[in-house]
Amino acid sequence: MVLCLSSLGPTVDTPGLRFDKNTLTSPLQLIVAGVRQKSAPIEVRERFSLTEDQLPKALAWLQAHPDVHECAVLTTCNRTEIYAAVERADRGLSAIKAMFRELKQVDYDAYRPSIFTLINEDAALHLFRVASGLDSLIIGEGQILAQVKDALALAQQHKSAGLVLDKLFKAALTIGKRVRTETGIAVKDVSVSRAAYEIALSIHPDLFDKHIALIGGGKMASILMAAFKQQMTQAQLANITIVNRNEERLKMLMDKFGFAGTGWDQLEQVIQRADVLFVATGAPHVVLQPDDFPSSGNQKLILDISVPRNVNPAVGDLSGVRLINTDDLGEEHRLSPEAQSALISHAERIIEEEYTAFYRWFIARPTIATITQLRSKIEQIRQEELEAVATGKKPDEQTLNLWEQWSRSLINRILHEPIVRLKAAPSKHHVSHHTAVINHLFDIDFETPENTPPEKPSLMTV
Repeated sequence: MVLCLSSLGPTVDTPGLRFDKNTLTSPLQLIVAGVRQKSAPIEVRERFSLTEDQLPKALAWLQAHPDVHECAVLTTCNRTEIYAAVERADRGLSAIKAMFRELKQVDYDAYRPSIFTLINEDAALHLFRVASGLDSLIIGEGQILAQVKDALALAQQHKSAGLVLDKLFKAALTIGKRVRTETGIAVKDVSVSRAAYEIALSIHPDLFDKHIALIGGGKMASILMAAFKQQMTQAQLANITIVNRNEERLKMLMDKFGFAGTGWDQLEQVIQRADVLFVATGAPHVVLQPDDFPSSGNQKLILDISVPRNVNPAVGDLSGVRLINTDDLGEEHRLSPEAQSALISHAERIIEEEYTAFYRWFIARPTIATITQLRSKIEQIRQEELEAVATGKKPDEQTLNLWEQWSRSLINRILHEPIVRLKAAPSKHHVSHHTAVINHLFDIDFETPENTPPEKPSLMTV
């Protein structure tokens, strides 16, 4: 099956979505390109990682590019993926490469063994697998569905998502929810933060009695704090210290979780005392160097769950230090081969079922404009004939209403079967053939002045 996305259809004014009228009669291809944990080690993923501040810039840059009609960015600690609707996949990929070169100063082609590019059917199926948790570091990982939702919301906010990506991402969210509900794949509360918590417990069964430092205060750190608060006694909680640069954020976390906290100026003392450190600051660079870990006599376990990494890998070479990053976390939640195979097989059946509906929506899209124009033309004829009859007969209002209802009913009955058959065409080829025939027979012309595309912003202004 080859998915050739056609964006034929009337302009729809939906808040948060971008519609370029030039795409209404143009075939579009779907493309996804980027890096993910399964093919790119952390040292590559962090080169492509887009910060919160860079995400709107990436969308604006791509949106301004003449070869990109729609775009969205899915970014997590395990992946940075650019989704785009384009007229030509090769030009769309060139635009994505140029964006990374401009915003991240990274040569996309230099990392060819680690990057991936998928188009059309493969791109759609990839997002569906991602949303289902099948492409995660941890099978069934719980956070990815919310991250897919956030990616769509951001694209809608910046009006870089149009009909294609809006439908694609919403289908992915539906699939992800079905897979979790029907397969039991997400029975366990799994996430990168949770995996770090449990791997620390496996290394230190007496973890709750250790001195623990939580460096950072974002979502990932909050998940860790919630896990500790749920499992530890009040006395054990006194062994945990939060370190954060933002005083307001630090106070909020201390009040919410009941841990001790300190500012960045006390980091050296906290590190010296800690036996276990969880690092998730959200900074787009290394914040902890070997010099920050003077010999303190106690063994240290450091779990750096940030991408880009916040801890210099050289820290792991220090005596008495064990450093773990996100690439090391998958084993903790790995299912048995038999259980994993059964879950994936069940999930794949759901994906295939939902994908069929999604694909049919795409191949039927060229019919939307044809049906709209056909109805409009028939309606115009109906009104003209009704006016002609009414002018000669001069009926009363009740009779005129009866004629109105009868003529509408007649037109709907005549059009019903052709429209049903047109929408049910089994392939893109059949859709194209049928719509072309109807457009020719009824003299339907889409090349109207209002179809002039809106001017795109200059790349120089982004």
